[in-house]
Amino acid sequence: MGLHTNPERRSIKPVPTVLPICFEWRYNLAELRRTRGTTRDISNHGVYCFMERELLPGLAVEFDVVFPAEVTASEPLKLRCAGRILRCEALGRRFGVTASIDSFEVIDASEALAESDRRSHPRVIPPEAIVAEYHGLRSVVRDLSPTGIFVEDDRPVPVGRVINLRLRGESLGAPIEVKAIVRRVEPQIGMAVEFVALSKEARAQLQRFVTKSRTPRVAAVSA
Repeated sequence: MGLHTNPERRSIKPVPTVLPICFEWRYNLAELRRTRGTTRDISNHGVYCFMERELLPGLAVEFDVVFPAEVTASEPLKLRCAGRILRCEALGRRFGVTASIDSFEVIDASEALAESDRRSHPRVIPPEAIVAEYHGLRSVVRDLSPTGIFVEDDRPVPVGRVINLRLRGESLGAPIEVKAIVRRVEPQIGMAVEFVALSKEARAQLQRFVTKSRTPRVAAVSA
């Protein structure tokens, strides 16, 4: 099915494919970091992307990407890949990055290319108030996922700004500290931010909260 794992397979010429992509990697073993970009082309051995930050050659990364039929030799496949940064070059305000594909697993064999921009992480509305603290302000979190939140703020931070956040809430447990980048702004309403650096413990804590919030609650039945 799809990509062949035989090391002696014929290399497939890179296929021009423009799709969103996100690299994740470990920093100092305890912190997870992320950065986004778009692919330029994909082959069975690697990807070339335009990324928003510099990535050093040799860095081990993981990423999800939808491989077109020209690469899989069958139907499009969404894969979770592991590899390393091979090259990185400055291109104006972006960076051209080549990453290898050393291993992969199928996430959803039925997902089509047109669906590739859907959120890979579900967002939930907190059952109880969660507050985000930043720049000396306290704002309510409208929704959240393991990778980002939407913060209600009538004077949101500009798109592209990196901010340090502290999330607090009784249902959340211990306070969570993350570094985030503003991805989208709704004037006089708020801003959507994506986490770009957080600890493994914080990521696990957020994942547990989202999973618990998505679990249907069974109402108590009176005797």
